[in-house]
Amino acid sequence: MANQPWKNIGVVLVANPNALPTNLEKWLPKYNPNDALSAEEDLNNFMLAMNFNAVAHEDVVIRLFPYTFQGSIGSWYFSFLTGSIRDWDTFHEVFLAKFGHDRTITSLINDLSNLKANPDEKIKDFNSRFNKLLSKIPAASKPVVYVEIEWYISSLPSNIEIFVDRANKAIVV
Repeated sequence: MANQPWKNIGVVLVANPNALPTNLEKWLPKYNPNDALSAEEDLNNFMLAMNFNAVAHEDVVIRLFPYTFQGSIGSWYFSFLTGSIRDWDTFHEVFLAKFGHDRTITSLINDLSNLKANPDEKIKDFNSRFNKLLSKIPAASKPVVYVEIEWYISSLPSNIEIFVDRANKAIVV
């Protein structure tokens, strides 16, 4: 790889961009951070699929991984600068830092405070997402209840947020 020129393929900087395998949708596992599957399990499933389908080139592995993303994770991936991911180890590390079980308390609180409901998302699905993220924060580090409620209300679409009485926050709890 050292003698081959590097080429930008979107976010991933790869050498010798080989053709992607065919029928990806049939054998490539899917990952949505809002589902029950952990990031670590997703990586294991992905690598099993790579091995089973004899995908051995690192550049192809790196380019295939984003095809597993569903939901809001795609916007996270495309927020990277073009060519900023140079190898699988870096990508693996960045992915687990964002979505893995060993995330820092600060990153969890930051994600919760910036969480937004999707315009077409059902409230019960958003509640599940909000509570799942909230439950990952240790009790000793959780913000006070009125801050949690304010973050929740602020994360709702504006057409729903206007119906929430901020003065009577006990209703939301």
